[in-house]
Amino acid sequence: MRRTRKRYFRFKIHSRKGCAGTKSVLEDIWKSLLSIYGEIEAADSKLYMVEFDETTQTGILQCAEPSLHRVIAASALIASIDGRTVSFEPLKTSGTIRSLRQS
Repeated sequence: MRRTRKRYFRFKIHSRKGCAGTKSVLEDIWKSLLSIYGEIEAADSKLYMVEFDETTQTGILQCAEPSLHRVIAASALIASIDGRTVSFEPLKTSGTIRSLRQS
């Protein structure tokens, strides 16, 4: 069996009220992925939060390469996190974390 390649993408969350925590961001992305694509696609995405900076509201997500566009689409459809209205902006995608951290 072939191992699936990983893809990473940097994102920014825009919000007027306070900052969202790492756990709540990942939970809401996961819920959005589940509601749009179902359990099988959500599990196949192998979603993982690599890092999240609560002061700048930027982070890096890791997922399986075939489901990258699905994860980005599900993330972009998030309207609120912990009752706060937010806007999700994907900034850059890459095959390595190193190139995302340099930008």
